[in-house]
Amino acid sequence: MLEWRGRFLGEGILHEEDYDQALRRAEALERSGVISPSEWIELVKLANAALLRLR
Repeated sequence: MLEWRGRFLGEGILHEEDYDQALRRAEALERSGVISPSEWIELVKLANAALLRLR
């Protein structure tokens, strides 16, 4: 999860292509059992906020 945060939230904003990649990676982490469903929700919320900062 820390790696995900560093990779996708390091700049504080996400462009649409990075946002899509962040969501796919978060889903893969959840499906593989690395993170819980509630942690997945938190990552999605963080990605949403970072995308909105771009606009």
